Amino acid sequence: MVGNGKDIGFFLHPVLVTEAGSGGSSDVGHCGGILGLADAFVRTRAKAPPGGRKAREAQRKKARPIAMRESGRWLDGLRAAERTLAGAAMVTVVADCESDIYDLFAAPRADHVHLLVRAEHDRCLAGGTKLFAAMAASPPVAAWTIAVPAKPGRPGRTARVAASFKRIEIKRPHYGHINKSRPKTIALTAVGVAEVDPPENATPIAWILLITHGVASAEDATRVARWYRARWTIEQVFLSIKTQGFDLERSQIETRQAMTKLALGVLIAAVRTMQLGHARSGATGQKLSDALEEAAAPLVEVLTRKLEGKTTKLKNPHPPDTLARFAWVVGRLGGWDGYEGHGYKPAGPKTMAIGLQQFDAIRTGWEMQRDDPLPATDV
Repeated sequence: MVGNGKDIGFFLHPVLVTEAGSGGSSDVGHCGGILGLADAFVRTRAKAPPGGRKAREAQRKKARPIAMRESGRWLDGLRAAERTLAGAAMVTVVADCESDIYDLFAAPRADHVHLLVRAEHDRCLAGGTKLFAAMAASPPVAAWTIAVPAKPGRPGRTARVAASFKRIEIKRPHYGHINKSRPKTIALTAVGVAEVDPPENATPIAWILLITHGVASAEDATRVARWYRARWTIEQVFLSIKTQGFDLERSQIETRQAMTKLALGVLIAAVRTMQLGHARSGATGQKLSDALEEAAAPLVEVLTRKLEGKTTKLKNPHPPDTLARFAWVVGRLGGWDGYEGHGYKPAGPKTMAIGLQQFDAIRTGWEMQRDDPLPATDV
């Protein structure tokens, strides 16, 4: 994420917890509400060894257990999800192509914990075929339209995609740092998602998703694609931490210890802000307890009465004890005018961040008065 001139960089690896969501719209990228963080890991990368490219390559190829390598963060994340969500009915750890690591698929997991990884390597399969060719030959079973978000230099657009799936068995690699005690093959399901007739000068969507869940139908395949698209939420977290929110990269802190404390504090603030942004419409159906203790619910109602206007449009439209009702309060504290729709914009991330600061300050005073009330005085 950031550097100090002495080390190559400081890296933050959060494990974000979201609900799977219903995916009821035609755009299967819809995901549920943000629940919080399972954990977060910090790593610093030292400067490369002297000797140029050959020395760096030799260092990279040096046999080391995965726990000592940067890629070990994916196993750390898996263990954190399993530990924190031990009581969940099902957990699916969703990760991008950097996590396409044989050691991750081979790692022990609880029965209710699964993996969903975007493939990076054209792996050898049992039977002599290769992953990419096998998926290219798999017939599509479903097609739908998704929204492709805009990026710098790339406008947003809609895309028609088709999905296929195939049960596969990947073989243990013969190269790199692979632990030879790992099983020789691992059974997975591969789901291919490919764009149909992409426009000229556009990079077509082409994913191969490796998952430990069983996939038996077109509905299952589209659900897997929806789960993977929910991974964009973590990208939004990083945008909030950096350029579109707290601007962590502009920090002038140089020591690892101080930067760790700052980064983790900013991460928590960014996740809280995004949680409210996702919940503000009420679509996630989350309860207030996803963000606040039950004891703080009366304060939300006090502030609602204080911040509501006289007209219906300026009333808090969400039921008590819901996260959406709290998000409305925080937005108003942050400076939002309360109007939405017909050209009016909802409270954005920066407004939510300001509102949370205001709410936390008010809550501190409210709790002090509640727990240790000031004595009545005669005036």
